[in-house]
Amino acid sequence: MSYSQKSVSVFSKNVITSSDSSSEQSEKIMKKTDSCTQTRPARRRKSTLTQKQYISSGTIQRCISKNIKRITPSERPKRRKILLMDWKRFHKLDVIYSFMNELEKDFPAICTVYVIGKSVEGRDIKMLKISNSNASNDAVWLDGSIHSREWITTAVVTYLADFIVRNFQKISTSITNKDWYIVPVLNPDGYVYTHTRDRMWRKNRRRHDDEFVGVDLNRNFSFGWGINGEEGSSEIPNNVFYRGPAPFSEPESTAVRDTVLSAPTPFKVFLSFHSYYELIIFPWGYKTDPCPDYLRLLEGGAIMARAIFENSGIIYKVGSTKDLTYYACGTSTDWSYAIAKIPYSYMIELRSKKYKFKLPKEQIIETCYEIKEAVQALMKFVDQPTQISKNLSNS
Repeated sequence: MSYSQKSVSVFSKNVITSSDSSSEQSEKIMKKTDSCTQTRPARRRKSTLTQKQYISSGTIQRCISKNIKRITPSERPKRRKILLMDWKRFHKLDVIYSFMNELEKDFPAICTVYVIGKSVEGRDIKMLKISNSNASNDAVWLDGSIHSREWITTAVVTYLADFIVRNFQKISTSITNKDWYIVPVLNPDGYVYTHTRDRMWRKNRRRHDDEFVGVDLNRNFSFGWGINGEEGSSEIPNNVFYRGPAPFSEPESTAVRDTVLSAPTPFKVFLSFHSYYELIIFPWGYKTDPCPDYLRLLEGGAIMARAIFENSGIIYKVGSTKDLTYYACGTSTDWSYAIAKIPYSYMIELRSKKYKFKLPKEQIIETCYEIKEAVQALMKFVDQPTQISKNLSNS
């Protein structure tokens, strides 16, 4: 605790003495005392005051009591302001990563942070795994900001992570019986760039001919890559849908592939978050034909859409990628469904059709709430066949 240090005048300059000469003498003494410049004691000089010129001790005591200031502790210094994670605003990458590290520190029994790869510019791609280490668990994948301007996706994914971790002991077993692989910022270079230079940057920060042109990471996955020519992706580097020179040419998409395929736990759900169409879409994106599990995926999507509507009144449409949007070739959800064999693969387009990518910060928590309800509803739904099989085996 710091204390205020103030020079204190011990003698008043208005002390009344027995003569004018003694007053001047006292004033000289006081000026020396107030200067506070001496570093060693002055030599004691023989007093030249006569007996009549001595100041009485009572007068001195009254002067001291009147003029000295009591030294008291000053106010406690304010603590350094630390930027903490919340869902009242959009946060930068260092805050997101600090939040993940803090969860691991505070809940080491269920949380582990991994670096699953490096971005084009060498930044860590961090993943939080939440698990009770039960060998019978299925796995769930969540990612955000594969397109860097879609900030609301990172906010939602971090909120889901925080909710699961802090409520792990009391939430439904349909949540706790799964290993959660959570990547809040899949495109860290682009995400940083949107916070520092260009808010509307979409792709990663890959150079082409010594220029930053970027690759659309959600056109860089192998399944359906490059199909349909310029419809659904592009071979032109400056195009917003540039798919890259080859499938998995980018370290960010490669990190997803390697992590999913090498996981010890089989994945049951793959959720990649985007914005802003307010949709729940599933394969296929590269062609118009329905996928083999179209009805099952439609039902799961409808369950999520209903949970969202019951929470906020927002209507999310459900259907295949091509039916509700446009051709999209080389997407993560087509790959996760076809190659990684993840039965429930969805791309969830969050709010807002009104504000597009620049969702007001006041709607962050509302969006988080509605998606939390949707994800919980989906987890219950995907466990139903397992529960039916168990009931049949026990009968």
